[in-house]
Amino acid sequence: MRLPLFCFLVFLFFSSFNHLIPISAAPKEKPKGQVGKGSSGRSKSHSTISSSSSSSSSSSASLGSESSGFLWSTAGRRTGSLYCTVGIGFHLQIHPGGKVNGSHVANHLSILEIFAVSQGIVGIRGVFSNTFLAMSRKGKLHATPTFTDDCKFMERYQENSYNTYASATYRTEKTGRKWYVALNKRGKAKRGCSPKAKPQHISTHFLPRIKQSESPELSFTVTVPEKKKTAVVPAKPKTVLPAPKKNSSPVKYRLKFRFG
Repeated sequence: MRLPLFCFLVFLFFSSFNHLIPISAAPKEKPKGQVGKGSSGRSKSHSTISSSSSSSSSSSASLGSESSGFLWSTAGRRTGSLYCTVGIGFHLQIHPGGKVNGSHVANHLSILEIFAVSQGIVGIRGVFSNTFLAMSRKGKLHATPTFTDDCKFMERYQENSYNTYASATYRTEKTGRKWYVALNKRGKAKRGCSPKAKPQHISTHFLPRIKQSESPELSFTVTVPEKKKTAVVPAKPKTVLPAPKKNSSPVKYRLKFRFG
């Protein structure tokens, strides 16, 4: 009887000893769904790095767009020449050195490209010289290799089917009169601030001679049905009739008179 009682007491002692162990000493298991502190710190640092890199890339892209100059699409561009009927008639031409004047005979310097910048605002570029038409603060026409605000012009359609090009940046401060692109009788460029460079004067009127792309020729083929070959019938030989025989003996006619 003593042995089972002793075993029972030993069992109770060990069971009570296990209950006395503090719960905080037991290692805490991390749930599988949560992330530790180290990983959260890494994710935060990674997000900050990515945000900083994106901001730097956006800033560099904006600076690149500003430093690269003016960019325009290929759509909405017109290639041709601007003809002014002043004097003997001149084509506006842009030289590689920056000079702007008029030539009576059209040449490679008078080939211009007119492109839209915004609504009613255009830019004019010399195709051969690869420079842009510009107007300075003093109203002088010149050419520049970079596109700036001096290269912006307001294109207006006049009643006589001619166009005028006024500076979109400079004008007379007191009266607000616009400065126009103009040529004199000798083909030299006028100053836009000149009182004679008015929209009513013929020196500011330009006729755009745009080179249009050749339309494709519309052609089609038609098959003609073959005619059936008919058998050739040989022509019958013509029969020659014998000439009538002439009576060699004369014929006498008697006149018959009838009276009453």
